[in-house]
Amino acid sequence: MSWFSTYDEGYVALYQREFTPLRDRAFQICFRNLLPLDWDEARRSDETIEPIHALAESFGVGRHGISFPIREPGVGDAMFSVNFACEDRHWNEIRSHLVNDVHLFAHYFHLRMKTVIATRSVTAEFDLSPREREVLLWAAEGKTAWETAQLLKVSERAVNLYTSNALGKLRAKTKTQAVAIAVRNGVLN
Repeated sequence: MSWFSTYDEGYVALYQREFTPLRDRAFQICFRNLLPLDWDEARRSDETIEPIHALAESFGVGRHGISFPIREPGVGDAMFSVNFACEDRHWNEIRSHLVNDVHLFAHYFHLRMKTVIATRSVTAEFDLSPREREVLLWAAEGKTAWETAQLLKVSERAVNLYTSNALGKLRAKTKTQAVAIAVRNGVLN
C-alpha cells in the first residue's frame, strides 16, 4: 500500500498507527459506491467515522471533503480525497462547483502516481549504479564499448565492467537483452 498525502506528518503517523485504511469504515463505504463519497454522508451513515474525522480536524484537516474511488482491475484500488475548511452552510455549493474537476484530476493524479510507484519499485529492484545506467543508455544509442569509453572518459575495460555488472543485475545474457529489459521496465528513464 502506498500513501501520498499533504496532511500533517503527525496526523498521518497517528492515523496509520491507530486506524489504517483497512480499519477506516470510510474506505469501505467509498468503495461500495461508484460515485464520490461526501464526508458528511459518511459520518451520517456510520458513527465510527466521526472520531477519525475529529482527530483529523485537530490536525488542521478540513471538516468537509470528498473521496473519489478509483478502481483499476488487475492493479488495485485507490482513493483520492480533498478536504475543505468551510462553514457547513457553504459546503453544498463548494462541492457542486468542484466535484467534476476534482474527479478528473483524481484520475490523472492516480495515473501519474502509479507510474512513480512502478518506476520506484523497478529501479529499486534492479539497483543499477549511475554509471551502469549511463553505459546502458549509450548502448541503447548503438554505441560500442570503445565509443562509450571515449564519451565517458573512462577505459574500455571500465565500460565492459559496468556492462557486465548491469547484465548480472538485470539477469540478462547479452547487452542487447539488458537494454531491452531496462527500457521495458523504465530503469533508463
